[in-house]
Amino acid sequence: MSIILILQAFLAAFLGGIIYSIIGIIPGTDETATMAPVTLVLVLLKLPPVVLFSWTIGIIVAMQITHTVPTSMAALPGSTMAVPMVYYSSLAKRLGIPHISMRKMAAGSLLGSIVALPVSIICAFILAPLGGKISPYMGAIFTIGAILIAYMSNAKWAAVIFLIPYSFLIQGFQRLAVESVGKNLFISIFMGITIGPMISELFNVLIPSMRYRQRRDKPSEIWLAPDSKEKMNFYPNPLKLLSKKQKKAILVTSTIGTAGFTLSPVGMTVLLGELISGKTKELYEKITTTVSVQDAVSNATYIGGLIIPLLAFGLPLSPVALGPAAPLFNAPPVFTIDPVNNLHNYLEVWHYIVYGAIGIIGGTLVAYPISIKKARSWTEKMFKNISHEALIGAFLGLIFMLAYYEAGIIGIVIALCIGLFGGIMHNIFEIHTGVQFMAYYASAFIVNQLLAIAKI
Repeated sequence: MSIILILQAFLAAFLGGIIYSIIGIIPGTDETATMAPVTLVLVLLKLPPVVLFSWTIGIIVAMQITHTVPTSMAALPGSTMAVPMVYYSSLAKRLGIPHISMRKMAAGSLLGSIVALPVSIICAFILAPLGGKISPYMGAIFTIGAILIAYMSNAKWAAVIFLIPYSFLIQGFQRLAVESVGKNLFISIFMGITIGPMISELFNVLIPSMRYRQRRDKPSEIWLAPDSKEKMNFYPNPLKLLSKKQKKAILVTSTIGTAGFTLSPVGMTVLLGELISGKTKELYEKITTTVSVQDAVSNATYIGGLIIPLLAFGLPLSPVALGPAAPLFNAPPVFTIDPVNNLHNYLEVWHYIVYGAIGIIGGTLVAYPISIKKARSWTEKMFKNISHEALIGAFLGLIFMLAYYEAGIIGIVIALCIGLFGGIMHNIFEIHTGVQFMAYYASAFIVNQLLAIAKI
């Protein structure tokens, strides 16, 4: 174990924690659209694998903690994963306890990540023997996974049927890329899916009727709850912020959420949160317990969705592995999944334990104290001084730069086309980006099988 590597890993997690603590406070940010592009840049820069792992754990934990700030203080979701928490956060705000619910959420999120790390490694150990057996059937497995994820989306059968034309679209662009630049593309298509919802929203501005409906006469007014005057340590003990019942609920639900790594993180957050809510009668206890469990599960499902498929298989077999953490699995030419050559090959079990813990510590050093002690002031600063449109523009610029790096102008055109089509499917037909990511991995198998059937 190199001291230099440990310091590099901690520095990466700490800096990532600062960046994504700020991003998490900005309402409405998407985890995949903000995490994946920056992580991909670091992968292409060939940072050491353990540093990349600590970075990813750090930014996951940081963003999942600070998204509690706008959620609790303004009842606005700090990220996609915070959407299930808005209802109970709004109830807490009406009761006059937003600062209490926020502390419960931040403490629950931290404990959820601590629980998820060892549980993920245990689950990966159990599943690892299957790794050699499933490799020859990757195409079929991705296709089955795509069908399941599609059916579990709000679009149901429409999303399942969508897999066929979308697979042909992906493979058509791949053929265009081979003819133009002599290789298949990953970055351009993946980033196109990532920015799809944003591209679709920006495209709306070009349509007069939609532009008129979205026009606002004055800035939005948002009412923030006041900060608590209670003095606390720099890094409060999360166990002291939760009741015995809440700690038990977090332990159980975080374990279940981690083990359910193949399921939607948002779905698991809603399911387990409502399960706990239904067993709690008194309103104050119901609100504080539910939000603490929901934020714990949101962090646990993300860490489980990263570590379990990475350690056990090296294949992106979870929504997290297909989205925010995808560059750790597949980022040609550095990492590939066929054959498997990614962090799965470079990290040993003790790396996951040590550098996972470093990631959690580094990622929470800023995020956790901010969420506990400075929620209102930071929320006010973000709302007043950070333009959401500027953030979107920055990430769009980064994504188009990556597409150009991979395939020049053709890469940008393909990313834009995939983004526009996928964004319309996401925003209008509720075929979310998780379905599209899985369809990307399954597209070659689906097209080959359908063409083989057509020749019979």
